[in-house]
Amino acid sequence: MSEVDNSAPLGRWPWVVIAAFALVLLLFTKDAPVSWADASRMGTIQGLVEQRTLALDDTDYVWQGDKVQLDGKFYSHQPPMMALLGALPYGVLHMFGRGIADPGTYYWITLFLVGLPVLAGLMCLGKLMRRIGASQSQTAWLLAAASFGTLLLPYSLVLNQHGLAAGLVMISLWAITERRLALAGVLLSVATTTDLTAVFFAIAMVLPVAWPHLLSTNPKPHGLIGVGAVLRYGLGALPVLALHFGINYSIAGDLKPLGLHLEGFEYSMSPFLLMNLTGGGDSGPEGSFLAYAWGALVGSSGLFSHHPVVLWAWVLGAAALIRAARQKQATDSGTAASLLLATSLAAVCITLYYLISSRNFGGSSFGMRWFTVFVPSLFLLPALWFGGRSTAATKRAMAWFWAPLIWSVLAAGLGAVQPWSKFYYSYAESPLGMLNTDPSTHPTAKQHLKDEWRRVSNFHMVFTRKTYDDNYQFLLDQHRKLYLMDWAGMSDSERDAWVRTGLSKLQRVADLLDAENSPMQSRTIAHFWLAKFHMKLGDRIRAKREYEIAIALDPAFSLANSALKSLNAMPR
Repeated sequence: MSEVDNSAPLGRWPWVVIAAFALVLLLFTKDAPVSWADASRMGTIQGLVEQRTLALDDTDYVWQGDKVQLDGKFYSHQPPMMALLGALPYGVLHMFGRGIADPGTYYWITLFLVGLPVLAGLMCLGKLMRRIGASQSQTAWLLAAASFGTLLLPYSLVLNQHGLAAGLVMISLWAITERRLALAGVLLSVATTTDLTAVFFAIAMVLPVAWPHLLSTNPKPHGLIGVGAVLRYGLGALPVLALHFGINYSIAGDLKPLGLHLEGFEYSMSPFLLMNLTGGGDSGPEGSFLAYAWGALVGSSGLFSHHPVVLWAWVLGAAALIRAARQKQATDSGTAASLLLATSLAAVCITLYYLISSRNFGGSSFGMRWFTVFVPSLFLLPALWFGGRSTAATKRAMAWFWAPLIWSVLAAGLGAVQPWSKFYYSYAESPLGMLNTDPSTHPTAKQHLKDEWRRVSNFHMVFTRKTYDDNYQFLLDQHRKLYLMDWAGMSDSERDAWVRTGLSKLQRVADLLDAENSPMQSRTIAHFWLAKFHMKLGDRIRAKREYEIAIALDPAFSLANSALKSLNAMPR
């Protein structure tokens, strides 16, 4: 393999791809929050700029579910770093009289905080591809795949940590190859305190920081290596980490991220009393790791089924790393091999972490959004493979590229329509379909797809007390359907245990609403469904009591009145 010129220009076509992505960001970045995640960040940004606090209580976005209650105040359970950065553009906008909920505020904050780092990351990614050995045309196509054909596209259009972290990771890889180790430490510490699983990148990058030519016979590179390099890398990260942990300590009294304080989710109308902390409810009485892993990678929410071009990149990359290890190339690609080995290890660890820790396919969002942080950087792997390959081998590899690219771009475009609403390709796999066991009432496949497109393209949220109450009632209803439906193949004892699990969660919801003496309609609904749970278990006395509580809270609640009359009329 011939030596690659480190100063090789990016070239016209890579710049065209980056410019095209910039145009997409300008045209299609969302203009308002449509999820709890970005609403909680907007609330924190508003609190910082207008009230000098991280608390959400007096902001426009307190009525959303991504929050914890600590010492009687509500805080976003998202890491605070992204909101701190977002306070800069909002502070400028606010100086000119713009409010947090004004048209355009969300757009400009998102463009500044997510769009610009992503574009800078793509530029760095392109430079690395050229340095590793990809031609200008190959770099252009790889950048097109990394930007338009992956999860990076939808999560660059919303105020979300995944796009920002992905951009910072790409820039940090370039900084490491330049031996700007303190800068790499800063970038990866910001990525980690924004998207916590970027910590796998921060740890894995110790490998190319300390041993940049691990898979090469190259002599000692310029700059520090070994312990000295790691110290410089760590010192760069220290100020950001100190700020992050200092904020956690000032609010919660310890260093844990606020989202890991489980007691913080124990408040009236907390959605996480009925959901898990990764954003989704239970899926059924049984769960299989292998079935979940299949769905997350190649199933209906799969990384590779949505974005098969990522699998193409990883396969070529594995071949390139094996070749580098065997040949010990005495070129600049040795540095790249060490860097990309660490990138691959980080990606594998993040994937395994979420396959083990989650069961809901990224929550209420398009695809496995948690994988966004590493996906664009994987396209450095085929660049390593291209370096020094014959024209025939390159043509064979590219022949397998076009169909996955087209599929991936279409999938990413679908996700970009609404990143915060999962598209269910099959009615049976949708939340309603899972709970509707009567096939005769299922819509046709064509009608279901039309309904899904209409739902996704018109999806929006309003963050008021009433809409939050309405959404919570819907969550209570879904909880009731899930636990009270008759699951096939369950014995009576298994069914009773499943129902009691749901009853326990619902009772905790009702207890907190009662303790607060909440005026919300959700309190009435919670007691009504408690009665249904007790009826399922054959406890008529408790069911009657819960119906009576629901009627006392809302005398006009006709469903509770009718149910109580029916119960009283039943023979004992």
